[in-house]
Amino acid sequence: MNVRSYSDAGAFLAVAEGPLLRKEAKNNLMLGIADRVRCGRTYGSEPPIFATVDAEGELVAAAIRTPPFPLIVTCADGRHDALDPLVDHLLTVDGQLPGVNAEASVAAAFAERWTKRSSRLAELDMQMRVYALHEVDRPEGVPGRMRLAQEEDVDLLAEWMLRFHEEAVPGDPPSDPGETVRRFMESGTMAVWDHGGPVSMAGSSRGTANGTTVSAVYTPPEKRRNGYASACVAGLCELLLERGNAFCALYADLSNPTSNRIYQRIGFRLVSEAAVYRFSPGADS
Repeated sequence: MNVRSYSDAGAFLAVAEGPLLRKEAKNNLMLGIADRVRCGRTYGSEPPIFATVDAEGELVAAAIRTPPFPLIVTCADGRHDALDPLVDHLLTVDGQLPGVNAEASVAAAFAERWTKRSSRLAELDMQMRVYALHEVDRPEGVPGRMRLAQEEDVDLLAEWMLRFHEEAVPGDPPSDPGETVRRFMESGTMAVWDHGGPVSMAGSSRGTANGTTVSAVYTPPEKRRNGYASACVAGLCELLLERGNAFCALYADLSNPTSNRIYQRIGFRLVSEAAVYRFSPGADS
């Protein structure tokens, strides 16, 4: 097996995009972030890392990292052996890797190999489900309407964005929640459910060749259990499908059964299980 590294996202996608698109919804995170970087998006002061592993001319694994975020890995079915040369390569270029995000079995296999060869410790940080929706089952009877966010919503939605991160990914707060909201708005896909004012939000800012990903779904605690989030996400997905997307993808935290039920009721179907492992120094590090 051969490991190849790439100096930019365009070169990486020229090799990896075709194979990754065969399971586009499952690979939405890797494809979406690589495309963002190709289009000029930056995530931190350190340069991103791109790598592939091929065997007899076939892509069997791929990895990207945009520091300071964890590594994202994908692996062909039944080819966990491709992780061995990938780990060897990454130890030479990114030995202080903070974590890995991948399909659950791949994340566990990578974490096992990484801890053995790096003398670091691994801890399961989050378990998730990746869903995809092709047709919306709109909830009935929810008062209000969906609309796109406007300038006067920015301050409120920035506060909600911060709360969303505190609940969903407490170790990863946005550096500027207002800027994050505006980034969603610039792509035209920050939705608000309005019932006498904003009561819920959902956005989409990362896409793939044929789909887009829904994220930043948040309803303030005092407004929950009214169906607002379901209606907001359903309305946003309808808009995204009307714009020509073949599907909408979404990550849901497995520890939140309520959100998983909500998404399934409006048409999201399970694509894969995913997991994040965090690495920390071992006793000998």
